[in-house]
Amino acid sequence: MSELRATERLIINQLIDHGIFTSTITPQTAGTTADAINALKRPVTQQRLNSYFKTLLGVVPDNYQENLLFLFSDKRLDAESVHVLLATIKAVINLPELQNTQSDRVVPTQTVISQVRSEVVSLDEKEIRRRITALFVDRFALFTPDMPELGPSEQTEEVEDYWDISPDFNYVAQCLVNHLQAGESAQPATATQRVNRALLNHRYLSRSSKLWPDLLLHKEEIAAQWAQLDRFELECGDDYALLLDKTRQPSRAKPFVVAIAVAGSLGVGLPVDQLGIRIRSMIRQIFPDESVTVTLVKQALTDFGLVIAENSYVSPTPIASRFAMKTMLEQDAGGQSPEGEN
Repeated sequence: MSELRATERLIINQLIDHGIFTSTITPQTAGTTADAINALKRPVTQQRLNSYFKTLLGVVPDNYQENLLFLFSDKRLDAESVHVLLATIKAVINLPELQNTQSDRVVPTQTVISQVRSEVVSLDEKEIRRRITALFVDRFALFTPDMPELGPSEQTEEVEDYWDISPDFNYVAQCLVNHLQAGESAQPATATQRVNRALLNHRYLSRSSKLWPDLLLHKEEIAAQWAQLDRFELECGDDYALLLDKTRQPSRAKPFVVAIAVAGSLGVGLPVDQLGIRIRSMIRQIFPDESVTVTLVKQALTDFGLVIAENSYVSPTPIASRFAMKTMLEQDAGGQSPEGEN
């Protein structure tokens, strides 16, 4: 297994985080990213990237004019989100503001939302905004929120917000459409690829998983494959395997603290529709005089892999007990709050 170069690691890590890697260099592009974009123009770089993905997961990214797309398994979209995605692509491509201009790619947010709403009539504008933001701002980073600067006399006025559209939008849009039209082909996977797919999607495996024997048999090989990215470390306990992400910063946020407590309180499981009640109960116990948003606690439960939802029940993962143990050790040592790493 040949050693990955720094530019190749950057591209792969961005594909894991956002699902895309775009090819236009702008004045705002970081030097390391520009180096990676230039490296991607070389066929040997594309071959090495494909070789790594093929070995790790058995699939390779889509490539459209050196813009890469990586949508994989659990990260794929439900039908309604696909409808929003395609309607957003259509709306943005047809915006007059983006015709024949490269310097100013800022468009009113409400204009895009209204256009999508005319196509996706089953969702209201609030939900459409949420889904567009989740897809194009948070996930693909193709839209950047842009608010105008206000003078003192304008502070109380209702101000229209904007999205700054990536210059690679049309290329990535074509890549997305091609991918959705082609569908996901069911390709056979090796034992290590099956384990790596599970680790990529969930970041952990428990002893009860049917993949556990394969993990134990190929543990060193799997750890070495992820270590290539200079980011992930495979931690194996007696009853769990956890893919630790060294780029995740310690979390001392209240939602994360509550999330650890909630996960630890679930026992063998709790009906999904009772999760909000349990979260509110824990907030009252831990932070009785402070406000903690239930939605942020739910997000922390998911982001840190503390729970899994199956058959309308939510249950703690092995990671939950790991965090709980770490919290207790830190408290014994005089620490102020738990650290989050995943």
